[in-house]
Amino acid sequence: MDVTTFTLWDYLLLAMCFIALMAVLWAIDARGWIGSKVAKLLPFATIQQGDKVHIYLNGEYNRTATLSKVAVDCVYIYDSAIRLPLSHRGRFYGIGVDAADGSHVVFITRHRHYRLIRVAELIRKVFGLQNEDGNLNPDYAEYEQLVSDVAEEGESDEC
Repeated sequence: MDVTTFTLWDYLLLAMCFIALMAVLWAIDARGWIGSKVAKLLPFATIQQGDKVHIYLNGEYNRTATLSKVAVDCVYIYDSAIRLPLSHRGRFYGIGVDAADGSHVVFITRHRHYRLIRVAELIRKVFGLQNEDGNLNPDYAEYEQLVSDVAEEGESDEC
């Protein structure tokens, strides 16, 4: 039995077939499906209210803090004394851009995951991935209370 080895041309042909397959999948708008499969290669670490997170500001380590509150578009640290923006919720991180000065803030639970942020952001932008549902869930309790208070006020008004 002969053992055949692949030549450079064989590898080139396989690469071209793979690229053609990816182009066809891209053309039929399977971009989100492909992105979700690629994103599953990244680690998964949820961040919730009360967890300690490492905060990076503009690419440099800033501090470790405990999340005291998570809202829809921001997180609060130090007993809700400091508000930090939150733009995207990834599989293992949260990222925000401050509208006032354009600073980038990254929230992660493990220092070693910071190296993967650029890869995760590239995957998110190329494949158009949405927010991760299980990460940095906002606390809707106060919003529900506010909505119910407004509804009760509306019921008492007579026309």
